[in-house]
Amino acid sequence: MGLTPRISFLLLASGLAAAVCACSKVWVPVSDSGYGDTSVPLPGEDEVWTDVTGNVAVGRTRVVGQTSETFMRGYWPDGKLIPVKKGDVWQLFWCESTDAMTVASTPYPEDHIPGLVSGSEVWGKGFAEGVTDGFNDGGSWFIAIYPLDTSGNYVGFFHAESHWDDSGTAHKSIGVVYSGDYGQTWHGHEPVITDKSPKPETPAWTGLGDGCVIWDEASSMYICYYQGRISSGANAICMAASTDRNGRSGTWLKWDGSGFTIPAYDKSTGLGGENIPVAGLLSVPGANPSVMWNTFLGKWVMVYASWGKQVYMSFSDDALTWSTPELITGSKDAPACYPNLISGDGDLEGGETVTMYWSHNQDGLTGIREMAYAKIRFKK
Repeated sequence: MGLTPRISFLLLASGLAAAVCACSKVWVPVSDSGYGDTSVPLPGEDEVWTDVTGNVAVGRTRVVGQTSETFMRGYWPDGKLIPVKKGDVWQLFWCESTDAMTVASTPYPEDHIPGLVSGSEVWGKGFAEGVTDGFNDGGSWFIAIYPLDTSGNYVGFFHAESHWDDSGTAHKSIGVVYSGDYGQTWHGHEPVITDKSPKPETPAWTGLGDGCVIWDEASSMYICYYQGRISSGANAICMAASTDRNGRSGTWLKWDGSGFTIPAYDKSTGLGGENIPVAGLLSVPGANPSVMWNTFLGKWVMVYASWGKQVYMSFSDDALTWSTPELITGSKDAPACYPNLISGDGDLEGGETVTMYWSHNQDGLTGIREMAYAKIRFKK
């Protein structure tokens, strides 16, 4: 994704869309060692908690092991990790330019990693169906998946990239796609949120994306948090919303600073309106948010990566007004990107303790990274 993932990646600087990306992924060895269960400490080991803010403590950092058989080994996470409950089991959608799906008894990635092998791909780059030149020819990273009923009908929202060449430089946008067989195959992809400027002739990091989508029951609408270039020239987190449960193209409106009124996509032009930032998050611009309703706090919780490759957290009562971001993890010597919040109930809801996964120590040239995770404990 672009720091959003999106492809192997990147060096981002100063809140601007300056990204240097290794476009051809170089497969280099990644340690096969890793740790097991995310819900409890290792056998005989007590969790070690570190207070990082007044109401957030973080447990010790562990690494999810990968083997030579792991699909896209060394590139996880590269955006969202999306658990979907299917009967008594959990599907986990691993989001890359080509998306994969695994099945396990829990929503936690370390329990799914044995199934993440060649052949687990379900949609995205390289598939004969579902690619449009100028829209998602460079890849389609899922950013949210919602069951529409109990019969296998899903709606998926995705970060789309269109490339010019093999450099990986991308023009980005957000689309919707549908499945009728529990996510095994996908059809009917269309743009839903696009930038106000078209893809330029000269390769450059342009467009918008690197987001996530929630369904807010209180307002009966989807809210997409995405990264877009704002009027100042900076790249910041913005919002768009749709009250259509199917999230169809043409039903989305961008945030105008107080409400959702700006057209997100015009089918006749292929363009959307201005990107207006979420005011509370402007002090730390970034991308790739993960947003979860927290039953313990009675608030929405967001984590996202800053352009300085650190993970920040913010809180909201209404999913619209967000608190000043607070640093959770990451540093110059230990970069952290692509954070994901996951609990025993998936990625949409959690309680006093949840787990955060992120891209740890990502190499700026090859994009190779570790999949790290740590427990997050909230305090009132």
